Order: sequence, then structure tokens, then C-alpha cells
Amino acid sequence: MTTQIPAPQSWKNPEKHLDILLQNPWYTILNSLYSSVFKATHHFYEKEEIEPSLFPITTGSISSPIGLGSDSLPIKIQLNGHEIYLADSMQFCLEIGDRLNKKGAYYIMPTFRGEKTDARHLNEFVHSEVEIKGTIDDIMNLAERYIKSLIQYLLDHNANEIVAVAGTIEHLKKALITSFKRISYTNALIELQNIPNAIKILDGGLKDITPIGEKYLLEKYGDFTWLTGIPWKLVPFYQARQPENNDIAFASDLLAGIGEILGSGQRVLTVDDLDISLAEHNVGQQEYLWYRRMRELNTVQTSGFGLGIERFLLWVLKHNDIRDCTILLRDHNQISSP
Repeated sequence: MTTQIPAPQSWKNPEKHLDILLQNPWYTILNSLYSSVFKATHHFYEKEEIEPSLFPITTGSISSPIGLGSDSLPIKIQLNGHEIYLADSMQFCLEIGDRLNKKGAYYIMPTFRGEKTDARHLNEFVHSEVEIKGTIDDIMNLAERYIKSLIQYLLDHNANEIVAVAGTIEHLKKALITSFKRISYTNALIELQNIPNAIKILDGGLKDITPIGEKYLLEKYGDFTWLTGIPWKLVPFYQARQPENNDIAFASDLLAGIGEILGSGQRVLTVDDLDISLAEHNVGQQEYLWYRRMRELNTVQTSGFGLGIERFLLWVLKHNDIRDCTILLRDHNQISSP
């Protein structure tokens, strides 16, 4: 029986991280997995005829922290006397890229968040995002094909390395032949109502599923379970409402490993719907006038998703602390070099 390579937890001693990074096999394997994810991503989207895009990392209009169900915070910086943000997501830019391309746009880049770094969160993480012309069903189907393509590539190129850390690759093999399960947010709340600390009550009585709730659902339904039909007030203003029930959004989260690893949504379509959504989410319009203008110039239904690469690799390695899945440490409470 092969001894599994343990996580070095060098984030506990950042001054020693470089020495550990360059000598510990954990990081050699982690670097190899990142390389494979990048290669597999580009191969996948080339086959899907979705184009790569490059965007700036600064913005005046943030995206993902807007919503009662969000646990992320924006990062504001000063640049030549102006207050702007480091991009928390490239979704808005991808919506432009999607309109410039025939079938969609994607990227893999760092993204920035202001919440505290812990076992589930990083201040900077690698985001794989895509935006396509289509509906929530189209983007969920694309996400499933993408996840399975990553898994297949890792099995083909990194099986021995994964076994060295996780002790097995059976969870990857199982995921390839298993259909992704789906449970509605409404039904999930019913199942979790008697589970301690599985639900958090937000302003206005809205119910948000906690990491404890996600863990329960994963234990019951298994990895790669979709949580569908998220309440509209829990998601950002740009997610579209379901016409048959305006309280529900065309938005779904994919659970695996430690919890949510991917978020997806169908975007609000018309200018009128956008105006209503901004008002009801109490979001000022000034920073999003361009978003409104884009819909005036080019009204097209788009949908997208964002996958956190570190969280995906946590599942691959059967690990439970995201701080071990980054090559260079980035804790915004301290200056990091390199």
C-alpha cells in the first residue's frame, strides 16, 4: 500500500512557503494538475467552438458580490485618485465577448474576493468562466460536459499523481459514468428543515443553505449534484427570473467535494427587466448604464457559469482545505512575495 502524500500546510508558516514549495512533492503534483486543467479547458472549448478572451482586472462595476445569498466581498483600490475594484468575476466582460463571437467566450484568470481566507475561501483564486448564447439548460449541459472533460483529461494524464495524494482515482471514474443529479432549492429547504445549522435566515426571512446544508445534500445525493431554482432575491440582479414564478431565478449551483464549486445563471434579457431588477435589488444604476446600453444595442439571451479551479481540485485530491491548493500564497492581511 502506497503512503499518501500529505498536504504540507505551508500557509501556516508563510515565511517558509517558498522552501516547502520548491521541495515538497505536493506542490509538484498540484502544479501538474493546474497545467492539465488549463490544457483540458482550452481543448474542450476549441471543440465547442467557444473563443478564449483576455480582459483587464480592474473595473468600476462589480458583479458576483451583489446578492443576499453571496458570501463574497468586493476589493476596492485607489488608482490615480479614483476608487475602482479588482475584478471579482469576468462575467460582465464575457457577456461582451459572447456578443462579439459566434458561440461564446471563456477565460481562465485570477479573481479577487475580500472575505476572510479560510478552509473554503481564498482572497485570490483561479476562475474558469464562460458565457454563451442560450438558456440555463444550455449552460448547465455545457458545464456537465466541461466537468467530465476535465476529469477524463486528468485520468488520462495525471492518474498516478492523483493516487499519490488521494489514494484512489475511483471517484473520478465514477463521476464519468454517473449522471449529474438535480434537486430544487425549494425541495432542498424541505429536506434540511430539521438539520441543525443547515439553513440561515437572512433579511426579510429569506432562507439560505449553509455549508452544513450543502454537506448534508452531498452525503445524501453524492458529488456533482445541482441545486436548481435558487430564490431570485438571493442571486445578483443580472440573473433572470422564471416567468412562471418571479420569486425563482434561472440560477443553479453545482455541489461537489466541500460544497459549491460552480455557479451558473441565465442573464436578464431586456432593458425593462434589468431596470426592475436593479431597483428591487437596491443597486444604483450609474455603474451599470453600460450594461443597460449593451442590451439596447444587442438584445440576446446569454447564460454563463464560473468554476473555482481550487475547489474542483479539492474534490480531485479528496482534500478539505483550499489553502493547500494554491501555488503562491495570497492572504490580503499580509504582503506576499513573490
